[in-house]
Amino acid sequence: MSESLEEKLIRRLGALGYRDVEVHIYAGVPFLYLCAPKETLPRLTSSIRRAALPPIRNHELTFECRYVRRCKNRWVFRFRFRVPDQKSFCCGNRCSDCILQRPWR
Repeated sequence: MSESLEEKLIRRLGALGYRDVEVHIYAGVPFLYLCAPKETLPRLTSSIRRAALPPIRNHELTFECRYVRRCKNRWVFRFRFRVPDQKSFCCGNRCSDCILQRPWR
């Protein structure tokens, strides 16, 4: 069974030295919890970005990471992988933004 994107992110953050990295889903929204005692918010978000980019490199995915709170050494971020908001298939209704009308990349 292949590793999910969240599992890859957790593994990569663990390799960067962060401990107790977990993803919990509340009301359908994934939250990233991690312990980083002496870390600043800009350095931590940069590390999360570095850990999240390689798993999505060959896919049309992006990610969204928003700081939520910090309690002592435990940081919480709302984190999710996102699919592009553009159409990726033809529905047959002759839409103005049909994928068949796009120039080739």
